[in-house]
Amino acid sequence: MNFLNNFSIKSRTYALVSLSVVVAITLSLVSYSGFSIIQTQLNELIKANTIERDTYRAILEEKNYLLNSNGSVTNHKNANQAFINAGNSIDNIHKTLALLDETKNTMTGIVAKLKESIAEYDAYYKRGVYLLTELDIERKNLQESGDIITFEIQKYVEAKREDVAKELSKVTMQKINTGSNIWQYTYVLRADEKRYLFNPDEVIYAQFTKDYAFMMQELKHLKAISNQEFEHERITAFYDAALKYEGAMFRWVEYNKEHVSLILPKTRELGEIVIAKTLEIAQNNLHKIEEKSENVLRILAVVTFMAIVFGLIFGSMISRSISSIILHFQTGLLNFFSYLDRHKNSSSQIEIKSKDEIALLSQVVNEHIIKIEEVMEKKLAQLKEKDEQMLKQSRLAQMGEMISMIAHQWRQPLSAIAATAADIEIKLFQRRLFDLEDAKGRDAMEAYTMESLHKINTFVHYLSKTIDDFRNFFKSDKHKSVFKLEDLINKTLNLSAHLIRTNDIVVVKNYDNTLYELCNYDSEITQVFLNIIKNSIDAIMEKQIEKPRIYITIKKNRVGNQSVSIEDNAGGIDESIIFKVFDPYFSTKDKNGTGLGLYMSKIIIHEHCNGVLSVYNGEAGACFIVEFLPDTGCSDAV
Repeated sequence: MNFLNNFSIKSRTYALVSLSVVVAITLSLVSYSGFSIIQTQLNELIKANTIERDTYRAILEEKNYLLNSNGSVTNHKNANQAFINAGNSIDNIHKTLALLDETKNTMTGIVAKLKESIAEYDAYYKRGVYLLTELDIERKNLQESGDIITFEIQKYVEAKREDVAKELSKVTMQKINTGSNIWQYTYVLRADEKRYLFNPDEVIYAQFTKDYAFMMQELKHLKAISNQEFEHERITAFYDAALKYEGAMFRWVEYNKEHVSLILPKTRELGEIVIAKTLEIAQNNLHKIEEKSENVLRILAVVTFMAIVFGLIFGSMISRSISSIILHFQTGLLNFFSYLDRHKNSSSQIEIKSKDEIALLSQVVNEHIIKIEEVMEKKLAQLKEKDEQMLKQSRLAQMGEMISMIAHQWRQPLSAIAATAADIEIKLFQRRLFDLEDAKGRDAMEAYTMESLHKINTFVHYLSKTIDDFRNFFKSDKHKSVFKLEDLINKTLNLSAHLIRTNDIVVVKNYDNTLYELCNYDSEITQVFLNIIKNSIDAIMEKQIEKPRIYITIKKNRVGNQSVSIEDNAGGIDESIIFKVFDPYFSTKDKNGTGLGLYMSKIIIHEHCNGVLSVYNGEAGACFIVEFLPDTGCSDAV
């Protein structure tokens, strides 16, 4: 992978982008090819569904034609429209089949069979329409012929009735009776005709034939007894109409038999064949779509996998070559930043072995690192010197305050010592108060002397302890010591006892006596506590609090570290400036504030004593918290 370092990051980025584009194009081509195949099969499926739909439509229009051309209510307008619609559907089927032929698919045999069935269905359907048309014509012929025979026999009978009015002979009565029978049977035949037209049945047709034969027999008898010219004319007209009526009825029956027994079953059979073949085409298309979809998915999965593997290999090579350079650059910068944060004594330069843009950038950065390091060394030396000066200033300021407090604290014991010495002097001049020759007098004198010396010794011890605390406070800690925070707080309160007492401040203590000892720099921590307590006293004096309180709590916090919180009831610090209280030379006091106490306290706790100093406004006033992190070792403790 080192050969990639000879190329710039720009070139490697272009290579990575080009690789992504190639992979995307490959996937797109495979997807497009697969989708094209599936789309072709879908188009064939749509064509098959179109054939099926048009077939159902043609069959529906056929039923509509039958209903309107041969039903109880004849509507030739609707029948003709149904015939046209059925023809359009069949034409659409032919067009769709032609489109299927153009695709040259694997179902050529099924399509050919389907075309034959459609053509045969079309022929039978048109034959059925022709027969229905002829049936309608014969129905009209039956109607007309029936009307004629009824009319002719009616005229004959009416003529005979006129003869009855003239003369009533036996022959005339026979003619009237025979004519009446024929007339009656014309109505019977018409009834048989209607019944058969509405319900073509062999029994009804047999009854029609029987009634027709009887009527014709009666007609022959009537013809035999008729002897007048007009009678022969009427009988001849009736006979011709009867023969025409019989022929129309015969043809209607034959046409209907062909339509019912051949055409309708055949069209139904062919329609079912067309639908079955169409469904077969659709099913085959569905199977092919599923198979080709699976093939496309398999190919797509393989191509995708290969593209991903290929892309991951080359992409990882390119990205690792870039990331390794960036990592070296980042490591160099982090080393430099660690140096800036004083975690390291010296910084290291960025080492980049490639010949790309970052290598050029690292050269520029290395040059500036050297310059910045030189400047930083000078600045750090200046800051260190400045901090030492500020620490000295802070200690001198505190020394002045401490001397003032010691002077106040020494005034009372020195006065007591002076008073005791004066009293001893008086007693020595007044020896007569004690009878030294008497044992009791000597004992009383000795007891008084011992009591006075004990008082003087107590005051001297107090003065000595005060000066020791003062000396320990200002000594420079070089070694850690083991102590309890409770003892350190009490020592601090002893140093500031005069200010606490003179301002009537009540110190409320809340100590956890079960805490373990700490190993740290006690004098520096005492200086921090004294700074915080002195600031609380100053705030109480400045705001003239009526019932001044200072609350001191020593406990373990929620993470197990020992902490000391010191809170007063002076109202707190303005929220707009509370974040500045640890800045150098920043003071909230109107006068006599150096602005170094809290700044130096934070430096002592954070940098020397492995702790954290923070502040917030509590319910009554400002609360300072000093938290001590776990000991890092006490090998140098004394």
